Amino acid sequence: MDFMISHFCDEQNHQPLYKTRKQSISETGPTLLSSSLPTDDCFDSDTENRLPPETELGNIEYKAKLVNPTNSRIQHLITQMKWRLREGQGEAIYEIGVEDGGAMSGLTDEELRSSLGTLKTMAQALGASMVVLTEKDVTVKGSNIRRTVVEVLVRKVPESQQFIEVRLAVVRGCDVGKSTLCGVLTQGCLDDGNGKARIGIFRFPHEVRKGKTSSVCNDVIGFDNRGKLVNYAQNSLEEMVEKSSKLVTLIDLAGDAKYQKTTIHGLTG
Repeated sequence: MDFMISHFCDEQNHQPLYKTRKQSISETGPTLLSSSLPTDDCFDSDTENRLPPETELGNIEYKAKLVNPTNSRIQHLITQMKWRLREGQGEAIYEIGVEDGGAMSGLTDEELRSSLGTLKTMAQALGASMVVLTEKDVTVKGSNIRRTVVEVLVRKVPESQQFIEVRLAVVRGCDVGKSTLCGVLTQGCLDDGNGKARIGIFRFPHEVRKGKTSSVCNDVIGFDNRGKLVNYAQNSLEEMVEKSSKLVTLIDLAGDAKYQKTTIHGLTG
């Protein structure tokens, strides 16, 4: 899915999409509003107030506003949402207050309430849920009218499935903290600097002794309809499956060169 893959782009080949007055965003190339750094300042340039142009493919949709649409327009929007959900394998990202060309014109408070109401109607028609991920103030400097852009996640679990499932391989060289990261995400507790978080990820005693993964280690985290993380901190695996509308399998792979065949097997098998 575009909005996930974009976070793993080569840093050297991508330029920042836009800058805030405080600091430019990371050069990893994400195309979503949520990738920008939070700021309370207003924008003073249209070039700083822009995302890349919308594309027909993918699961990301821009909408300048969704205020008082006609019935025929609603039906068209529902069909469009169905397409975006299909492209995103059950998930779509809506950037509300953003024009097709990428300009973030923003919405007033009243326009925003009306647009979110329309989006909710569209989602309910498809049996999907929605949650606001990010809000960004794009008020023009010197203006007294507050204008906001919001990013909304729309999710629909296919009727043939209990939940959406994604597999994410964690790959890089050894001793960079891959297993520790997976342990923190799945267990919900921070590492103590001595390998506490990664203990639950390792499968063999020699991995615990050396602190290095030598096998393919799988573990799971989930997300409910509101996008809230569900992990082992307060849930068993059965409870996670029951509560989650999306499950992400983290595949922790060996970074040491002598386990290269095992790593390739984990990526392809």
